[in-house]
Amino acid sequence: FDPETLLARIRMILKRTTRSLDASPLTHLPGNSSIMEELQNRIDSGKTFAVGYADLDKFKIYNDTYGFERGDEVIRTAARVLIDSVGQVCGTEGFVGHIGGDDFVFICDDEKADAVSQKVIDAFDAAIPAFYNEKDRKAAFIMGTDRQGNPTKVSFVAISIGIVSNRGQKITHVAQIGEIGAELKKYAKSVGRSNYVRDQRKV
Repeated sequence: FDPETLLARIRMILKRTTRSLDASPLTHLPGNSSIMEELQNRIDSGKTFAVGYADLDKFKIYNDTYGFERGDEVIRTAARVLIDSVGQVCGTEGFVGHIGGDDFVFICDDEKADAVSQKVIDAFDAAIPAFYNEKDRKAAFIMGTDRQGNPTKVSFVAISIGIVSNRGQKITHVAQIGEIGAELKKYAKSVGRSNYVRDQRKV
């Protein structure tokens, strides 16, 4: 046998095993360990890439109103939308991971990140009304409570995406991507509807 071929096969088996154990039980997407590894590989490659951090807005109130089983279906739908959108725009070079809960990440070529994000938003916004009953669909909102416990009208679950790219700035470690992504996602969520924002800083 060829030692190098054997070593390559062992590494492949170990990688598949790690991804299998790491995968989200809800969406079967790669989890945090696989995401970190993929991000590090992209950094080490020296190529230009973008990372999209996707998060569902107003999901907790939906979960409280409709129950966790319906909430899980919404999360699975978000996963399918991300997989389909990244696959259609990026092909095999794209990557989709499930950080946990209603948080996801996708990785692709920087030039394709905007197209992926818009496709995700369009597909998710088209799918989400089906998860509400007829009365709530017609009203286009459900009743929830704000942080002070006051009744408030809450529009449909939306998806927010923050895009981090190494175009125009040097990214040297995975934590750097996470820090920027958290800032962008927080801003995107403040808009109140499905949208995406891109990091504009230049270094």
